[in-house]
Amino acid sequence: MYAANMTRDEELLRLRNEATSLRKRVATLERAYCAQKSRADRLEELLREEDQLIKDYEKQLGLMRDDLEELKRQRELYKGMIYKPKVKKTPKPSGGRLTGHVGYGRKLPRTIDRYLHVAADICPDCGNLLARSNTTVSHTVEDIPEPAVVQPTITRYEVERQWCTNCRKEVVAKPAGVIAHSRLGINLVVQILSLHYRCRMPYQTIVTFLYDTWGITITRGALIGITKRTRDWFGNAYYDLLSEIRAAPVKHADETGWRIDGVGAWVWAFMTKDCIYYTIEQTRGKGVPKRVLAGSKDTDVLVRDDYGAYAKLPLTQQSCWAHLLRKSHEALQQREASGQMKKLQQKLKALYKTIERITDRPFKLNERRVYFQGCRQALQVIINANYSEAADAQKIQTRVRNQGANLLTAILKPNVPLTNNLAERMIRPMVVTRKISGGSRSIDGASSHAVNMSILQTILLRQQPLHSTLKDHILQGSTGKN
Repeated sequence: MYAANMTRDEELLRLRNEATSLRKRVATLERAYCAQKSRADRLEELLREEDQLIKDYEKQLGLMRDDLEELKRQRELYKGMIYKPKVKKTPKPSGGRLTGHVGYGRKLPRTIDRYLHVAADICPDCGNLLARSNTTVSHTVEDIPEPAVVQPTITRYEVERQWCTNCRKEVVAKPAGVIAHSRLGINLVVQILSLHYRCRMPYQTIVTFLYDTWGITITRGALIGITKRTRDWFGNAYYDLLSEIRAAPVKHADETGWRIDGVGAWVWAFMTKDCIYYTIEQTRGKGVPKRVLAGSKDTDVLVRDDYGAYAKLPLTQQSCWAHLLRKSHEALQQREASGQMKKLQQKLKALYKTIERITDRPFKLNERRVYFQGCRQALQVIINANYSEAADAQKIQTRVRNQGANLLTAILKPNVPLTNNLAERMIRPMVVTRKISGGSRSIDGASSHAVNMSILQTILLRQQPLHSTLKDHILQGSTGKN
């Protein structure tokens, strides 16, 4: 009995010890589980944070790639605008455009004046009679009337001499659309102006053209007289152009050579985005722009190249970056170009790109002022740099120093371009005319050319109908109406 009781007690003790051991093990495992779970939660949180960082970095990388592509595109664009690389062009095939280019043909007219049905009676090869059909092929032809058909219209106006009983004076009616005191009609005068100034035909060529086309006989001297009369008729409109340019907040200026009876002279061009004023002077001195732009506000911006005649004008000025970068590029292309010249060119191009990006953004004055200070510091670094061992870099540095803050005006002024491209394009017609004609034969002829070209080029710049607008100016000027 005693032995049996001992065995049970021992068994109970063993079971209690095992239960205690198991409870300890379970408690240990629970603690380990809690620790592992806490560590897993921390790792999962860290993983989420890392995923978010990766997404942010990928987004920033995408934006940087987009910016890089845009910068590459702008670089190629402005590189092509500023520097014209000498590329050997593939000769055009006889058919038109280069191989691989999209084809282009003459567009069909929007309106058809007449329709003609064409059919053959016999076969041109064997002479057999042909049967008619219901199918056709279209062939549209744009042509002008035969010269023998288009004859000038001769009109004689029998104008009544009438009496006003109230004013007690004679009244003579004025025919509509007729130039006062002129034997030539308005359409003929406009055609002469278009041929001479738009098509740049010499006077003698116009004489031949008018006779061969319409049978009109007119002398070279009469054509010169017409251009002088139109100069007088355009007088008020010409002065209005000058007033518009003086009042414009942004204006451009440029000049080029001319000749008057073989003696050197200058064409000056002053313009805005929708009007142009030419004047031909015997001097290239600063007095010309001072006189033409008299009355402009000192807050107005003049966009110009680095010619010294504009420097002392009492206007805010924007110097042309294209001229500066072109001179810098030319210096770099010289065989003896220095390493400092290369570094200076890189700095100028980088500064130009920075200013270009700034001016492309919407105009906010406070923001622009901050950018202006940064660019001014960068410009000052270029001006203060030591290029004592590089004469080519010193010349470009002197240009930059002379222009100074005028290179940065577009940052603080809205709608101001960084280049004087508009003036370069608008003075081009005068350059072409000079190459064809050599200039003017007299001061009076030069004056006529300047006035008439100002009116015509302004009409073209405003994209107005040329003939009808010229008619209005001529009729208003010849009758004394403003």
